[in-house]
Amino acid sequence: MRIRPCLYALAAAALLGAGCQLDLASEPADPVVHYSLSPTTTALDEAGEPLLPLAEQDHIAGSLTMLFGTPANPRFLRTAEWVDDEFDPNWPTYAADDNGGGEFSEDELAAIKADNERDFRRELALIEAGRYEDVVLPSWMPDLRSKWAAHLASKPADARDAEFQGEAKALLVDFYPTLRDSAELYRQQCLHCHGVEGGGDGPTAPFLNPKPRDYRAGVFKFTSMKDKSTPRREDLYRILDEGVTGTAMPSFRRFSQAELHGLVDYVRLLSMRGMVERDLVNTYLNEEALSMEAVLESFSAVWDKWGKAAEKHTQFDGAVPAPSKESIERGRTLFMDAATGNCFSCHGAEGRGDGASAFTKHPETGETIPAYKDDWGNEILPRNLRQGIFRGGRRPIDIYYRIKNGINGTPMPAAVSTMSDDDIWALVHYVGSLSEAPRVRPSSHSKSNADH
Repeated sequence: MRIRPCLYALAAAALLGAGCQLDLASEPADPVVHYSLSPTTTALDEAGEPLLPLAEQDHIAGSLTMLFGTPANPRFLRTAEWVDDEFDPNWPTYAADDNGGGEFSEDELAAIKADNERDFRRELALIEAGRYEDVVLPSWMPDLRSKWAAHLASKPADARDAEFQGEAKALLVDFYPTLRDSAELYRQQCLHCHGVEGGGDGPTAPFLNPKPRDYRAGVFKFTSMKDKSTPRREDLYRILDEGVTGTAMPSFRRFSQAELHGLVDYVRLLSMRGMVERDLVNTYLNEEALSMEAVLESFSAVWDKWGKAAEKHTQFDGAVPAPSKESIERGRTLFMDAATGNCFSCHGAEGRGDGASAFTKHPETGETIPAYKDDWGNEILPRNLRQGIFRGGRRPIDIYYRIKNGINGTPMPAAVSTMSDDDIWALVHYVGSLSEAPRVRPSSHSKSNADH
């Protein structure tokens, strides 16, 4: 239970024998949050003038609001084609030809419903007992709270029959968050790291290493996708569910499946918003004009890129092979082979993240510094494989994806086309054997935000 700060003030006043005139029944008002354009869009030239004319900045800001709404009311614009097809991405649990997004199978919906029954078990017990007024729903469910209040107001207490009770239960059991619900959960749980627009620039971000993810480019590291594709729903859900080992990104498993899927919906909206903003800026800079047709074309192109993510999924069919002495030795050979794995050049001959390619000399000071940066401009070092810390997951299948597909946004490349699945699994087994080795003294360079 969260204790309001004013309760501490009340206790102190009582000790001092003073009066404290406080309205303990009132809740503090939620802060008003607004989307802003990215610093790249609003950048100034050397003379202090906007690189992008202010009128065009306003045009882009208005277009983004039209396409994606506001933090208080986020939603995807329904294009004329979507309306004709009865498709609405704002309702992913509804069928795609019935004014929904059609993103879930019947089995997945049944699993979400069963999880809601567990998550709302206390509230459902109160409803069963007829104690409707005692039901308190979380503050990050504003739309559900509004529906609940409207349902209670629909009948007086002495007229609440079995039908009323059944509808009350259904509100909770069938719950799936609106984008507005998910935006509020994001504001409370994610914004302080990832920022209002998902730029990885929240108030906590300057104190974290590695930095929180910037969603706006549509680049996500730990997925099962090839060709640097945008992720599937499942990839984003897994990160929320499991967290990222060795970083400040925690597991959010304490929230229900519905809430986690809702956060995926909202993260995707923020990512698409950032991708469209970048496209519109580039369109204006290239053409010195920005039409409504260009706005809608960019929106459709970005949506299609996310919609086709499943086509880029790497699926390994069959049982995960068990390591053997032979496969580990084969993996070591590939690890050290410059023509195939070439892993040693970055990760080092002993897998400590200290390969010759990992470092360079500062051109002015001669200091040894990391040779690479990631797509967000952060210095990056190869993973010290002996530490056993793998941010994308340490299951064999997780390491398989990292080797086969590379890591989006980093210098970690995909496996060369000449490597077979058997070769990749041999590397997985060898990497696994390194991480199970006795602990070694960390390299003097291991404090950097190594992400691959």
